[in-house]
Amino acid sequence: MRKMNRLLRRVASSVIAMVSGLAAASAIAGAADTASDASDWPLYGRTYQEARFTPLKQIDVANAGRLGLAWEFNDFVVRGRTHRGNEASPIVADGVMYFSGPWSVVYALDARVGTLLWKYDPQVDGNWARRACCDVVNRGVALWKGHVYVATLDGYLVCIDAKSGKLVWKVDTFIDRKTMNYASTGAPRVAGENIVIGNSGAELAARGYVSAYDSASGKLTWRFFIVPGDPAKGPDESPDVTVARKTWSKESRWDLGGGGTAWDSMVYDPALKLLYVGTGNGMPHPVWTRSPGGGDNLFLSSIVALDATSGRMRWYYQTTPGDSWDFTATQNMILADIEVDGHTRHVLMQAPKNGFFYVLDRTNGKLLSANAYTHVTWARNVDLTTGRPLLTSQADYSREKKEIWPSQAGGHNWMPMSYSETSHLVFIPTLNAGMNFGMLPGKDVHFRVGANNEGDDVGWARPAGDGGIPWAPPNPGESGPPFQSVLEAWDPRRGKVVWQTPPQPFWAGGVLSTASGLVFQGAADGVFSAYDASKGTRVAQLETGTGIIAAPISYQMDGTQYVAVLAGFGGAMNQIGYPPGSAALKYQNRERVLVFKLDGGAVSLPPNRQSELQPLPAPISTDPKVLQHGISLIARCAGCHGFRGIPNGYPDLWNLSPSTHAAFQSIVLDGALSYAGMPSFKDALTPDDVKAIQAFIISDEINIRKAGKGKSDAQ
Repeated sequence: MRKMNRLLRRVASSVIAMVSGLAAASAIAGAADTASDASDWPLYGRTYQEARFTPLKQIDVANAGRLGLAWEFNDFVVRGRTHRGNEASPIVADGVMYFSGPWSVVYALDARVGTLLWKYDPQVDGNWARRACCDVVNRGVALWKGHVYVATLDGYLVCIDAKSGKLVWKVDTFIDRKTMNYASTGAPRVAGENIVIGNSGAELAARGYVSAYDSASGKLTWRFFIVPGDPAKGPDESPDVTVARKTWSKESRWDLGGGGTAWDSMVYDPALKLLYVGTGNGMPHPVWTRSPGGGDNLFLSSIVALDATSGRMRWYYQTTPGDSWDFTATQNMILADIEVDGHTRHVLMQAPKNGFFYVLDRTNGKLLSANAYTHVTWARNVDLTTGRPLLTSQADYSREKKEIWPSQAGGHNWMPMSYSETSHLVFIPTLNAGMNFGMLPGKDVHFRVGANNEGDDVGWARPAGDGGIPWAPPNPGESGPPFQSVLEAWDPRRGKVVWQTPPQPFWAGGVLSTASGLVFQGAADGVFSAYDASKGTRVAQLETGTGIIAAPISYQMDGTQYVAVLAGFGGAMNQIGYPPGSAALKYQNRERVLVFKLDGGAVSLPPNRQSELQPLPAPISTDPKVLQHGISLIARCAGCHGFRGIPNGYPDLWNLSPSTHAAFQSIVLDGALSYAGMPSFKDALTPDDVKAIQAFIISDEINIRKAGKGKSDAQ
């Protein structure tokens, strides 16, 4: 495989002509049909490099303390559904702000005052919430030649007229709607005349791929499969699939799809005409279950460079061969020209979940550096000659449980980092967390819809309570640093941390850097902060009362610079549970767009969170066998609703109203609340199963109240 790697890189080097940074910048500046100077934010990361950096300088270190609210938008489509996370970065061009919210709804606002111009609701069926690993979020839209593009949760790529908000065309991007569990939450990318989108679903059984569609007609241009398909179903779709197949065992679990979904980052280089795709984890997680006999399992957890015209692979680099820890390489990638060993190199930078910061030559995939940016125990280091991580004994949890750092959440998750084109530092929203990995006893049953991890985590490294929620302080004798989120300034040239902020509530937001020396970031506690990019000291903070996980942007109109961010806590933490310090524990979690300027007004705080104690329901059954059966099934509910009243974005099963208890069977089996995002589970549960689940919940709530707590643990 190493020989093949070198051959591919030599071929790539011979066919790709390297151009100067100036020429590349020129190509980028002329690529969009919207205004693309510093005043606008016309692409997902502002430019094709996706540095999330603005040249605007009106707001600086000296005056950032004068920031206030310019305007707010909070008229999100909900239709009786629970409030979900906001993960999108807005697009701003020609005085209009475009963005997507939960359930893939697209909005267009007047960027001066926030007035709604139009909205497009794709009317996604609430049953699709069950196919979304980590909330019904959407990370953004693409704007190209007068059209807005969005990938809907239920797998359609939609083209909308940018002026009117009317549908132009709609295409189905899913290759399988019956046996695989696809969903779409990522932002489409413009790559030449193509609009490119991936999908999610690796945790729920899916085969990853990326699709390109003609921007004008919606016709499929090409498709790149990230992992091989079941060989019994036909020949490989391309020579690239054949290359990948050689790295999988013949006994691989083809029925579970293999994983590798491209659910987030893709970056296009218009000078090289290459599209870089970050790929996801394997399914099931451990390679010894997924691919008995081992193998690197290409192209899992990889960065793959594709010819944007044909979709054929030009080179690849695998960050985590044989991924067994959910260490995706889907985290945002940044293109830059930096000095390496005294020479300017055209590089791609990424801080994926596995804890190492990678700098690659983006013309040929050569590894230039790989250094740990957070605490790492699964590998000692990355060999710069082979490009492979050197595993430790701690990485193997096939026979006994191991505490491994980073956790399944990764050292850096989807929240975008930023690269300053002036200081040449990268600002990473870093997660310091470990996790206990171990094999589940026996074999998990494979459900058509639902989690299919035959070997997976059995708890976090710092569990708290029966729910296994990782919000506990460090325990004496535990390894690794404190469990925390920090914003970290990373020098990619020297491979080391320059500064980091004090700990933040876990799951802090994405980042924006500016030419004036500021770094902006929101956090779970609802505080929107501006930091001095040279020292990491906070120079401004605005209390919003709404948790922020999305990345901010900046634009300028009529001589005024604005900083905008979508607020609304959610994503994976909407299911796991709100961590201590989260604004959602105190205030109602409502989606908002917040736009700031110098000398703006105060930000209004949301209403307080209401937690009314419902009447204690009567027991359904006290039969120990029934209750034990309910305990064995409750994990399927806890994946969204949490456990024992731990607050999150879903209804608390331990504090349901009498009317909800009366309709419990109808809700769970018949989908009575599917419009609101509670799908039917008729294919996976029987009436007796549902009765057992409800019986356990009621019995457990009665015991909790008898213990003197008065209500559920977290209320």
